[in-house]
Amino acid sequence: MNFLKEKVKKYQEKKLSEAKQKLDYYIEIKNHLEKQLQNSAEEDSFRIKEKIKKQKEFIEIWSKNINTITKELKKLKS
Repeated sequence: MNFLKEKVKKYQEKKLSEAKQKLDYYIEIKNHLEKQLQNSAEEDSFRIKEKIKKQKEFIEIWSKNINTITKELKKLKS
């Protein structure tokens, strides 16, 4: 039983690491777009704001995924 538990734990840790990388990626893109928005013309601002909104949605999704995986890991450790 411990063998299976260790396998699941390693899998969850790997998924947590991947989720954190994705979250960092989307945050970086959002920050870049926000800087781009400050330097853009009015006609580009709507398009950039839509992209920022999309990135915020991805950030929210990956944050939820990280929380879920973290809870699962806590259950495995106890």
